[in-house]
Amino acid sequence: MKKFILVFNFGLIMLISYPLNVWANIVCNDGTISPSCSDCHRGCCSKHGGCSSNGSSSFSGGNTYSSSNKKPASQEQPKSSDTTLKKVTIDNENIPISNNMVYSTTKEGINLLVLANDSKAKVEYPNKVNLIDGKNVISILVTAENGNVKKYNLNITKEKILSNNKNIKIFVNSKEIIFANFKSEVINVNSNENSIDITYDLEDSNANVEIIGNNNLKVGYNEIIVKVIAENKEEQEYVIVVEKEEYEINKGEVKDNETELDTINHAALTYDMQTKKDENSFLFTCLLFGFCSSLVCFVYKKLKK
Repeated sequence: MKKFILVFNFGLIMLISYPLNVWANIVCNDGTISPSCSDCHRGCCSKHGGCSSNGSSSFSGGNTYSSSNKKPASQEQPKSSDTTLKKVTIDNENIPISNNMVYSTTKEGINLLVLANDSKAKVEYPNKVNLIDGKNVISILVTAENGNVKKYNLNITKEKILSNNKNIKIFVNSKEIIFANFKSEVINVNSNENSIDITYDLEDSNANVEIIGNNNLKVGYNEIIVKVIAENKEEQEYVIVVEKEEYEINKGEVKDNETELDTINHAALTYDMQTKKDENSFLFTCLLFGFCSSLVCFVYKKLKK
C-alpha cells in the first residue's frame, strides 16, 4: 500500500510538472524561467524585469536549460581612411581647399588653422608662419585613423609693399628752388638761353623723374614740368616758371652781388651813356665844321682884297 501511494504521488508530480517542462520555455530578463508563459507577451515575467522574444529557450529534464538572451560578441568596426580637410583659414579668412592652395598677402606673418573632416584624423601644420618676400610653401599632413597619409601644399606669396614717396629737391643752376603748391617763383633767363640747368635729389631712390618743356624756351612765360613717379606708380608734378627776356643781358659786366634787376638797369644805363656819347661826337663835328667854314671864308676875304 505504501509503495502504491509513493508511485501514485510521483506520477502525480510528473503529471503536474510535465506541462511546465513542455510549454514554460520563456526565460525572464533576470534569468528566471517563467512558470506560466509559453511565449513572450506583455505581462509575462512582470516581476522579473520582463522578457524578450530573443530570450525564449526550450529545455527538457528537470534543472537544465539554455538561454539565448546572451548578446553575441560585437564585431570590431573598420578604422576610417578619411584624409580630407574640412576647413583652412589664414587670419580668420577661409581658403578654398585643394591639393595645392594659393594665397597672397603683404603681411610679415600669418596665423593658420586647419581642420580635418574626420575627428580621429591627425593634422600636422605650423600655427604661425613668418613669411619671406616672394613664394612660401607650407606643408599640411593629414594622417587618417587607419594610418593613411595625405599631403596638402599651401602656397603663400608675400608681395612687396611699394613706396608712394614722391618727395624731391630741385636745383636750377645749383640753387634749390622753393615751391608753393608745387609751383616755383618766376625765374628770369637771358634771351639767348633755350634751356635751364636742372638737377635734383630724390628722397626715394626707387622713384623716377621726367623733365618736360626744358627745350626751346620761348620769349616770355614758360612752364617746365618735373614729374616724379613713385615706386607704386603714383605721380606728382612740380612746375618751374621761367620768364625769358627779349634782350640779352651782358653777364660779364655784372658783379656777383648784383641782382637780376640791377643787371637790367646796368644794361639800360650803358645804352644811355653810349647814346649821349654819340650825340656829343655829332655836336663836336658840327662845331668843328662851322669853325673851319668860318675860317675859310675869312681867309678868302682877305686874299680877295
